[in-house]
Amino acid sequence: MSGGLFTRKKVFPDNRGVFAPLSLKVGGLDWIQSNISFNPNKFTLRGLHFQVGEFAQTKLIKVINGEILDFIVDIREGSENYMMLYMYHMESGDELLVPKGFAHGFITLRDNTIVQYLVDNDYSPESEGSIVWTNFEQIKVKIENLVGNFDENDITISDKDLITKNFKL
Repeated sequence: MSGGLFTRKKVFPDNRGVFAPLSLKVGGLDWIQSNISFNPNKFTLRGLHFQVGEFAQTKLIKVINGEILDFIVDIREGSENYMMLYMYHMESGDELLVPKGFAHGFITLRDNTIVQYLVDNDYSPESEGSIVWTNFEQIKVKIENLVGNFDENDITISDKDLITKNFKL
């Protein structure tokens, strides 16, 4: 699969809130860790992250609450889609399977957005990498298309995500 597998899943809202099941059988993989990302502020950016070598990870991304623009980049050297950017506008209940060999990131488009992601391999600090999102002008253009005028100064981002690590453009 060259650009991920995106599916809209059913969510079940009622007077208590929302129930959103996560499909664990996607991709026939054994998931070993579940991560939850709570993002209180709109325009919180996480990524673009990846793991290399024996620690490469497949990720199953699910929006539990809120809305994101999810983006993945093919970083498999020799791939005909090398450095191709794929973007997915995701809302509560949507899932995205991100294959090994892809960098992954997202930006929240609403306050109080919760994202869960499963991974199929252990995390290794020595094997992690990142690409700064500003290397892809298309991301900013897509955000502006979704929300109107957008100022990069409105982004909440970690210092770690402002540098490229273990990757050369």
